[in-house]
Amino acid sequence: MKITRWAAAGMTLAAVAALTLAPSAPAQALPQGSCGNSYRKVATYPLVEGAKGGEAHGTVTLYHSRTAHRKCAIARVARSYIGRTSYLYVELFVDRNGNKEYDGPDTGVADGSPRYKWFAGPVYAPADGLCVRFAGAVRIGSKPAVHGGTPDGEWKHCG
Repeated sequence: MKITRWAAAGMTLAAVAALTLAPSAPAQALPQGSCGNSYRKVATYPLVEGAKGGEAHGTVTLYHSRTAHRKCAIARVARSYIGRTSYLYVELFVDRNGNKEYDGPDTGVADGSPRYKWFAGPVYAPADGLCVRFAGAVRIGSKPAVHGGTPDGEWKHCG
């Protein structure tokens, strides 16, 4: 009997030790969208234009992948507004001819919907070595939309 109890106690201790030493899973983050593993952050701008009191309602972020030869943009709502959005939007324009004006051969991609509650995008464009403009917008409830992106709509982040 004593051997059985010691064996049972030993197995229990082994189980407790295994659970204690096992690495815990990372906390689940809010869904924020992703461009992919090869993409690296280039720039982030706040969605603040049109906001009362200058409070950022979210961000719009540009990513670049040297291996995919593309750039990507995602708009994200600020944590305090998650679930309260009535519209979320992101856009990415590429200066195809290098003249830093929005004209003929330039391309643009956009993604927006009233269904989006956390993020809009990702939107992708082939833009290796080219300048881009990107922006986002969010509307909270029935309030006016709040915008942000490359300052003054300038062509930036060339390369």
